[in-house]
Amino acid sequence: MNFEQIRCFIAAAEEPTFLDAAETLHITQSSLSKQIRKLEKELDITLMDRSRRKASLTEAGETFYREALVLVRQYDRMRSRMASCRAASEQILRIGALPVIAQYGLTARLKSFRDLHPNARIILDEAEEQELLEGIKYGKYDLVIVREELVQDEDFQTYFLARDELVAVLPCRHPATDLNDQPGIALSQIAEEPFILMHPYTSVYHCCMKEFDRQGIHPEIIRTARVETIISTVTEGEAVSLIPKSNLELFQHGGIVSIPLDPPVSLNLVLAGKKKQEGNALQKELVRVLAE
Repeated sequence: MNFEQIRCFIAAAEEPTFLDAAETLHITQSSLSKQIRKLEKELDITLMDRSRRKASLTEAGETFYREALVLVRQYDRMRSRMASCRAASEQILRIGALPVIAQYGLTARLKSFRDLHPNARIILDEAEEQELLEGIKYGKYDLVIVREELVQDEDFQTYFLARDELVAVLPCRHPATDLNDQPGIALSQIAEEPFILMHPYTSVYHCCMKEFDRQGIHPEIIRTARVETIISTVTEGEAVSLIPKSNLELFQHGGIVSIPLDPPVSLNLVLAGKKKQEGNALQKELVRVLAE
């Protein structure tokens, strides 16, 4: 007797037909039948009455079904506990991050952390904000690297990582580039221009739309794209854009001008964890290294 046979029996007992049970287990109906027959042969008793169109449990089958449920639950619970013990001994740290590690200079800091803790297993997933929020909420991640505005409610403890802001990106020949010592450009000054923004799944796009809405601006967005395409489009004078200042440090181009917004729109990056979930020593060490 093995757990494969027991699980086959439980599925057959709970599903309307053997075919349904086989599909639930992702095996063929003949494989399911063979496993149950092997089980009956070993126990030397009939568990399923197959004399009718639909198989049903015999009295012995009913008894075995109840005992099998208890056994499988105990087995699954034991495996879950062993997995927890294994994770604790391996010192696993699961981090979710926006795809911005390189542009904020975090690669070197993460390497320093790995050098300090060679036995720790660091799992780093890059994803967009909605997936990161769900991941930290349901325990997929221990910590997340996100935009500050995303984790401002009382459920999160945050640690500052890097300062950033939205800047207006205009072609060099644009009239608004002559600011005469002004600290920046008001969004209203370019509100009537066509815009090209980063893709809608990005946190930057949502930040732009939030600022448009706050100022009562209804922009004409001709399309969304990656930063490289945005820069080339702006260079040709087809549109203007709003992107993080840090992006321009990665994609320098002579045909554009970047101007701070007035008032400024913050895009600071933070490391965040749930307040109610006390971090272990490894998490606290990561906070120290990244947020130093």
